[in-house]
Amino acid sequence: MRILPVEPHHIPALSQLARDTFTETFGPLYPPEDLSAFLEKSYAPAKLAAEAADPAQFWRIVYDGDDAVAYLQCGPVGLPHPDADPARAGELKRLYVHSSQQGKGLGRMLMAVALNWLGETYGNAPQWIGVWSENHKAQALYRSYGFEQVGEYQFPVGQTLDDEFILRRQP
Repeated sequence: MRILPVEPHHIPALSQLARDTFTETFGPLYPPEDLSAFLEKSYAPAKLAAEAADPAQFWRIVYDGDDAVAYLQCGPVGLPHPDADPARAGELKRLYVHSSQQGKGLGRMLMAVALNWLGETYGNAPQWIGVWSENHKAQALYRSYGFEQVGEYQFPVGQTLDDEFILRRQP
């Protein structure tokens, strides 16, 4: 397994991986038109390329041989919470592992990479995560790192609004 910074030549693989992992994790929850609109809006190659080129964003992609199998994104906190200050605190925005690679410790490995970057970048400021209210597996992982629920919000996927939890930890 190789954990690499996302570079322009990784964007096609990242786009496909992001679409695949989101769909396999959440796809059955949404009407096809909502899922399609979300995937195009969020994971189009041009959008990911712009995000990955932003120096305030931290992206990593994991390859197993020639196959992209996981990725993460961190950056300034953007969650709708009154204490979430993007000028001084960061957020783990995305962490996805392809289903074929789950159970191998990749999620924990990427959590360590993300928390290290957040600590180096934002010092002792709170660290933030938004997570779907029904994603109990991810919530358990985040709790094991000391994240606690401090709020809720709704996340749009097309016309569907998901109930999400806002988690925070103090390093």
